[in-house]
Amino acid sequence: MDPVLTRLRRISLVCAGLAVVVIALAWGGLTQPLDSWAILGLRGWADRGTPMLADAMRALSWMGNAWPRSLIALAFILFLLVRKLQRAASYILYTALGIAALNSWVLKAIVTRARPDIVPRLVEVDSSWSLPSGHAANSAAVYGAIALVATVIWWRRRQRRTIWAVAGLLVFGIGLSRVWLGVHWPSDVIAGWLVGAAWATGLAVLLKPVRARVAAG
Repeated sequence: MDPVLTRLRRISLVCAGLAVVVIALAWGGLTQPLDSWAILGLRGWADRGTPMLADAMRALSWMGNAWPRSLIALAFILFLLVRKLQRAASYILYTALGIAALNSWVLKAIVTRARPDIVPRLVEVDSSWSLPSGHAANSAAVYGAIALVATVIWWRRRQRRTIWAVAGLLVFGIGLSRVWLGVHWPSDVIAGWLVGAAWATGLAVLLKPVRARVAAG
């Protein structure tokens, strides 16, 4: 197997294993003391922060919503199709659709963990369950998959570092914003990141989008 795919397979297995551990601990209530301490601590920072900081957190949270995430994914898929990179385009599409279904229809439906109620929520949320965080899982999978393919196209070291830095900061900021705004426990977000990363890297191993660079010539 290609060394890149071997590395991705290892990452996928590690992330999947850690996700199972975090979800099991949270499901059993073992993370509750740390969750409560962290969310109360962040709320203390939020209460002392400026309105601009709260607006920034809402903006980051919005970047994890379905519409902006889907539009960015669609724009990148169209770009890949123009470049005749159908395998990579399919990978982005399957990653986006699959993680949404896995997280919302399977994992949340099984775990059924309620959202935090120990601090006032700073944004409106739907009535869905809390674990794993949909914003965290979807953003980690979709933006991570986009970054993975992008670093195959723009492969120079500085380009790769920039792409991963932007994607990583965006995914981290989206997850942090959900705790900051009081709509998720920290363990929800951590589990979401791990589930999303496991899904994106696992599909990369199966679909081999990294071959797109060869197709691009």
